[in-house]
Amino acid sequence: MLSPNKQKYLLINVVPPTVRDEDAEIDLAETVSLINTLGNGTIVKIIQKKSHPDPATYVGSGKAEEISHVIDAENIDIVILSTLPKSTQLFRLTQMYWGINPNIKVWDRVDLILNIFAKHARTAEAKLQIELAQMRHMGPRMYGLSEELGRQGGGIGGRGVGETNVELMKRHWREEMKETKKKLDKLSSTHQKQIDRRRRVGFKTVSIIGYTNAGKTTLFNTIAGKAKLAKDVLFATLDSIVAKIYLPKSRSEVMISDTIGFIRDLPPSLIEAFRSTLMESVNADLLIHVIDATDLHMHEKIEVVEKILAELKIENKPILMVFNKIDLLKKDKLKIIKDQFPDKNSLFLSVKDPKSLDKLKAKIEDFIMYL
Repeated sequence: MLSPNKQKYLLINVVPPTVRDEDAEIDLAETVSLINTLGNGTIVKIIQKKSHPDPATYVGSGKAEEISHVIDAENIDIVILSTLPKSTQLFRLTQMYWGINPNIKVWDRVDLILNIFAKHARTAEAKLQIELAQMRHMGPRMYGLSEELGRQGGGIGGRGVGETNVELMKRHWREEMKETKKKLDKLSSTHQKQIDRRRRVGFKTVSIIGYTNAGKTTLFNTIAGKAKLAKDVLFATLDSIVAKIYLPKSRSEVMISDTIGFIRDLPPSLIEAFRSTLMESVNADLLIHVIDATDLHMHEKIEVVEKILAELKIENKPILMVFNKIDLLKKDKLKIIKDQFPDKNSLFLSVKDPKSLDKLKAKIEDFIMYL
């Protein structure tokens, strides 16, 4: 994994001309948070207004040239496009900037997220998932490089060195993917057996989900009495953690889990790669959707979570919407949110308030009794 210490990042956001400058800055804010989560570093930002991405370089030849001057002047280590360009576009940009910095990295949003995942993974299962996801994501770019070698090394009417290298790289990539998936499938099978065993003995299960940094892990720590990592960064949680909680009214126990936070613009292939990490959520009897009630983009983030649940085919599970951090809201703002979500399956609380936990446990019991 790339060492993030004292890196210099160039962050680029390409938006339509109709987007206001302040909106483009807001859009960049989450990517800035992602970079800060990865590690210490300096961030230089460029916002470009463009109707359509350039098919060759995404940013266009003029802007690509401008970026090269910034890379040189600012000693940039990593260029990050805050979107999802094609692998061929990233490869061409990387080629352009090798002359300035032979170690330059040109990433898209997924590259950035995968490096953060790699930083936070602890279990063997999570590490294998990241390894597999990175190989899947880098595959098309690797093919672009190998095809370039093929064009440079191949001779007329024969197989050149470049073409041989192309086949070797492709074969090695396929074998690595196959071996990693085999190891992951074995661990995932063991994980699924543990879940099935809990179900057979009658344990009901609850899974905490939500947009990253909504307060999921703090809620888990408090209700489960754990000391799990909870930081004000994105993706502080990657590995699933499971604990028992006691429900006093029914005098019973349920299993509760916390797992990776969701985020916008995750391609389906990446969600699929992390299906094993999300296994606790996929198999849960009840989902607790934690929402940061103070977030100005709360509604958009709720939609992101609901979209990912649909992609995982678990959107029809019982869901309790928990609006967290209400202690930071003014009464009139809280009333507006309550009016927007009047459903009995909504709960408004502050994890810092001990009484909130009693309300949450009571809600969980109400759900569990009818499952």
